[in-house]
Amino acid sequence: MQIDPFLKRIGVQSLPDSALEGLQTLHRAMTRTVPFENIAILEGKTISLAPDALYAKVVEQGRGGYCFELNSLFAGVLEYLGYAVERRIGRVWANGAPAPPLTHMTLRVTVAGQAYLCDVGFGGGGLREPLPWEIGAVGHQLPDSFRLDGTDNGETMLSRLTGEGWKSLYSLLPCSMRPQDYLPANHYTSTHPDSFFTQAPVAALNTADGRITLRGRVMRRVGANGESERELLNQEELFQVLTEDFGLSNLNEAALGHRLSGLFP
Repeated sequence: MQIDPFLKRIGVQSLPDSALEGLQTLHRAMTRTVPFENIAILEGKTISLAPDALYAKVVEQGRGGYCFELNSLFAGVLEYLGYAVERRIGRVWANGAPAPPLTHMTLRVTVAGQAYLCDVGFGGGGLREPLPWEIGAVGHQLPDSFRLDGTDNGETMLSRLTGEGWKSLYSLLPCSMRPQDYLPANHYTSTHPDSFFTQAPVAALNTADGRITLRGRVMRRVGANGESERELLNQEELFQVLTEDFGLSNLNEAALGHRLSGLFP
C-alpha cells in the first residue's frame, strides 16, 4: 500500500492525530471523490478484487467502482494505518427485491472500543461517514439520518430517513468475512444478465450538501436548493457527465458505445 498517492486521490493532505477523526476524514473524503460506478463492467472488463488491481484502478487510473471494489480498497487502507477492520456482507433491500441475495460488502471498524459501520461503496443514499454501531440509535449525517436495527433473523438493518419514513437500505449478516468470500458474489454482480450492474450505467457521488446520481439515462442532483432531474439525450452527453460530473478518466468510449447502443432512442 502506497498511502500518499491514495490520500492525494481522495484530496486529503494529512490525517489528524485522533484515530476516530482520521477514520471520519478518510470516509468523508472517499465518498466525495471516488464515485460508485459500474462503467468498467459495461466496457467489458473483468472486475478483480486483487489489492494491486483495485489500487491501480482507483488510485492510478482515476476510476471508481462498486461495493466489493471500494470497500475492499478502503479496508486495505485502514488496515495499513492500523485500524481493526471486520469485513461484512449483506442484502440490499433498497431496490425492492422481496428476497435479495448477499451482494453487498461493508466494514465494521472498531476505534477505542467503539464499533462503526463504514461503507464507501453503496451509491446514492449511502453513508457519508462512519456510523456508530449502536442498535436503535439515530445518526445524523447532514442532510441524512441513518439508523441500525436488529432483525428477526439475526441480521442488522441499516435504514435511512426519507419523506415517507424510514427506508430499509441493506441488512448485514452477524459474521465477519474473509476477502475470498466475496469472489462468488462479485462474479455474479459483475457478469450475470439479471444483475443491476450489467444492464445500464450507474454512478453516484456525495457532494457538500447532497449527492448526484446517474441511473441509465437519468441524471439527478439533490442539494440544499432542492432536487433536479434531467434525461440525457445521447451518448455524448453520457460521456460528458461521466467525465465532468463524476470525474472518470480513461473511458473506453468505443466499447461503451457498442454496449449502450440501445440505451438511447
